[in-house]
Amino acid sequence: MTGVHLDLTYSAAQNAAFFDHPPGKYFIYPKGRRVGFTRGGMQAACEWALEGLAVLWGDTISVNIRKYVERYALPFLQKQRIPHTWNVVEKTLRFDTGGFIDFRSADNPENWEGFGYHKVLLNEAGIILEGENGRYLYQNSVLPMLLDFPESELYAFGVPKGTANLFFDLHQRATQALPGYHTRTFTSHDSPWLSASALAGLMEEMRTLGGELLVDQEIFGRFVNIQGGGLKVIPEAWVRLAQQRWAALTQPPRPPDALGVDVARGGEDTTVLSPRWGVYFGRVTEIPGSRTPDGPSVRDLILPEVGPDTLVNVDVVGVGTSPYDFTKQAHARTRPINFGAGSDARDSTDTYDFANFRAQAYWTFREALDPVSGLGLALPPDEQLVQDLISVGWEPRGGKILIESKKDIKKRIGRSTNKGDAVVQAFMEEDAPAPVPETLGEHGWAGWTG
Repeated sequence: MTGVHLDLTYSAAQNAAFFDHPPGKYFIYPKGRRVGFTRGGMQAACEWALEGLAVLWGDTISVNIRKYVERYALPFLQKQRIPHTWNVVEKTLRFDTGGFIDFRSADNPENWEGFGYHKVLLNEAGIILEGENGRYLYQNSVLPMLLDFPESELYAFGVPKGTANLFFDLHQRATQALPGYHTRTFTSHDSPWLSASALAGLMEEMRTLGGELLVDQEIFGRFVNIQGGGLKVIPEAWVRLAQQRWAALTQPPRPPDALGVDVARGGEDTTVLSPRWGVYFGRVTEIPGSRTPDGPSVRDLILPEVGPDTLVNVDVVGVGTSPYDFTKQAHARTRPINFGAGSDARDSTDTYDFANFRAQAYWTFREALDPVSGLGLALPPDEQLVQDLISVGWEPRGGKILIESKKDIKKRIGRSTNKGDAVVQAFMEEDAPAPVPETLGEHGWAGWTG
């Protein structure tokens, strides 16, 4: 022990999680949002390191590490004049007592060296321990790190992310009272920093985004199975309202403003064309994949459907760039759509980032469909289109919106959501489409400016 002490305060939940708990080795804490475990865990890690202990902090992505150290550790260390050295490159915080904190991230698993630690903290454990990569990291890096010292401890905490991951498995071991395991669930209600009104607002936000299922997970820290589309991006009622609006309108007598093209290259899949005029979507056209075996065949389907100013958005994932390349040569306003690309956008509430461009595209379409704050989109009467759009699931992952992949949806419902993808692609442009006019003429387009 050292004579250097930190003057820190902890909430009741933080104290119960990191200090005032039964003896054990594996401490598993599912929790709701805003409970303060990142701050509390960082403070505890510094206290342990000041005692001369070796500590490992595991996080989801590398960019979070510097942010958390600079926000939750360095200010109080500097204020209380605790001698320390923060090596940004090595991501290690060292103290004169000989103790230290190594910081590692799940996106760089090769950097999790096989050293022994007295304390291992896994922040956002539901994400770190996800999938086969999470299991491999835990079994081949984390567990060996706990072998050197008989008194070593693991603290795994975070918002649960479904039941098909190692965080859930560890929680189950703890609930079964296996030797060395301890668990306790903390909810957002345990946070002294959330006012009643802020908590109510957070709950309502979660309820709006994903219903009671998301409230259970994000507020009450419960393991719920939201995988396989349990949380829907687009409510069915919103799509039905958009179809009702469509019935009151008439397709404009001019080439479309945009055309979404979901491409199939041969086989049993289909190529789908979705035209759009402002907020009005025309009927989608579905073509057997056998008629689109190559780029020129796709181009020849597209060109009769567009005018010189039509923006053509062509899917390039899976089929390659040939359909885009040939269409681009003949039509200048052709854009490749790669749903797997990255995104630096945020949702309209400035709450979430997007995991990729597919997430951005689908969520932007969702926001435009919102009957309260949306653009008044009008969708054609097509039951398969309805099912395509409402079949897409999503999950919040580390502050990002992750949309269920087309491949996973196909496994679940038995077919590809080609019509839904084509409509979403048709909606994509640099500027949002003009809202539907308030006053419609006899044919639905008086005063139309879009």
